[in-house]
Amino acid sequence: MRFSNKYSPIERAIHYLAFSAPFVQKALGELESDVLMRGRHAPAPGREVFITGLPRAGTTLLLELLYRTGEFCSFTYRHMPFILAPLISGRASLAGARAGREIERAHGDGMHVSLDSPEAFEEVLWLTYLRDRIVAERTLEPLTSAVISPEFENAFRATIQKLLAERDRDTEVRYLSKNNANVSRLGVLSRLFPDCSIIVAFREPSAHTASLMRQHARFATAHASDAFARRYMAWIGHFEFGENFRPINFSGWLDGRAIDPEPTADFWLRYWTVAYRHALEHRTDNVVFVDFDRLLAEKAAYLAAIGGALELRRPEALIEQAERLRAPTTTGRAAAESDETLQAALAVHAELCAAAIPSEPSAATST
Repeated sequence: MRFSNKYSPIERAIHYLAFSAPFVQKALGELESDVLMRGRHAPAPGREVFITGLPRAGTTLLLELLYRTGEFCSFTYRHMPFILAPLISGRASLAGARAGREIERAHGDGMHVSLDSPEAFEEVLWLTYLRDRIVAERTLEPLTSAVISPEFENAFRATIQKLLAERDRDTEVRYLSKNNANVSRLGVLSRLFPDCSIIVAFREPSAHTASLMRQHARFATAHASDAFARRYMAWIGHFEFGENFRPINFSGWLDGRAIDPEPTADFWLRYWTVAYRHALEHRTDNVVFVDFDRLLAEKAAYLAAIGGALELRRPEALIEQAERLRAPTTTGRAAAESDETLQAALAVHAELCAAAIPSEPSAATST
């Protein structure tokens, strides 16, 4: 099925309007803050949780598991397309028509979503204010705290407050984000939100590379036949795959290098290596490394460790979801052309495993 068939002509037109210029998102977001938030309960952001890592590292599953505990608020499909105005978007009449319907997401990985599913829409906010700093001709550029403007910081906090305000004021919730691009912004997040937690998820590099290659080919095919799908992914800042592919230029590793539209396994392995080396070198006290392979193997025990690291009020609500953990749909491992490339990736993987949170075996029986 074509991606665009999931949206009516009216919905597609509204998406075009919403992303026609940064001014549209900014203006509606500021209007909402000035009008709808006036006199309304506005809890202060605090103890946010940011999930990141390269795509296909289990970030979406971690997002869903944490969201299901009831301790978090997050962007959902109901907030599209006016991301900076979540109170207005969340009530849009167009959203109600498909309220209970679940469909498989575009990745073809067996994960089903509805309008109320959490999703990675936060990047729209970053791009609205900082596109010129992020999007280069061929790549995405990492950010430092020096480029963060007060305007962006205020908009970020205001948007989080509005998401929090959607929830019952008697229920204490925290902001939950999944944004793969944030793996290049660990220091920025720590500076903006000093008491946040940043989950950096990772997998064994060869298996992870195989999954990245499969998704890149899948989205390249979809984008070639569906212009709306390509534009939609670019609008929401998903440059990970397909015709929109712009790898992150960690530490300038792509300076002066050509980027093949069909990258080899060695390219993806090098990408994996520089991404997670960057995360190791730029980690702060807020960073929690999560070994996704270990999570799948140890299930309840590792969920307990994650719940403890995030200081959940009811960690049992996370542990009880162990049955939802399942093996990745892409099996096998990518064959590296260069042993040197593979060994460099494996060395970084060993460092990640050593830095990852340990499991709590005793917690497996607590449910």
